Amino acid sequence: MFKNIVFDIDGTLIDTEKAYMNSLLEVLNDQHHLDFTYDQVVTIFGIPAKEGLESLGIADKDIPDIMKAWYAAFADFADLAGIFDGIINTLKTLQTFDVDLGIVTSKTLAEFKSVFDPLGLTPVFNNVVTASDTKQHKPGPEPLLKMIEISDIPADQTLYIGDTKYDLDCAHGAGVKFGLAGWGAHNNGQFQDMDYFLSRPAEIIDLVR
Repeated sequence: MFKNIVFDIDGTLIDTEKAYMNSLLEVLNDQHHLDFTYDQVVTIFGIPAKEGLESLGIADKDIPDIMKAWYAAFADFADLAGIFDGIINTLKTLQTFDVDLGIVTSKTLAEFKSVFDPLGLTPVFNNVVTASDTKQHKPGPEPLLKMIEISDIPADQTLYIGDTKYDLDCAHGAGVKFGLAGWGAHNNGQFQDMDYFLSRPAEIIDLVR
């Protein structure tokens, strides 16, 4: 059924929530003397940084400096990040099937190289689409449409696995089935239209047998 299994990164392949959110809190509260809580900032986890900061009410003029400081601060919390349990074994098993493995992420190419590459998983994937590859980003369909184009595998044979409503909307906008990464998602009822609920990574294998 599926010939192209495509993954989001944050909250899906790697657990970076605490690292990203605590580094953002340090920048917003300690450096800019604001008063955000973890519960407030975690609502932007997994969406493009600029759009997320805008949704928190950060002024446009301040966003570039905050983004730069945020990425710098991430290094102080990098030890909180890691690959989700079960991901490595699942990827190894998927490689034994006649499927392509891909990544569609809101990270820029530079962010992808600095955060994801060091984990050693990049060679597993046939195709990668970052935010540097498209003009429009999630929740629009363009990133997955780009994946369909470069993989030459049609939408009806593609499964996108992610952890946010942005991922779901991107998938369905591109005519792609969506599997919710239950191990990383904050499910507050916003995933009513998901096609598959995956409680652990190994369940992906059942969809390609």
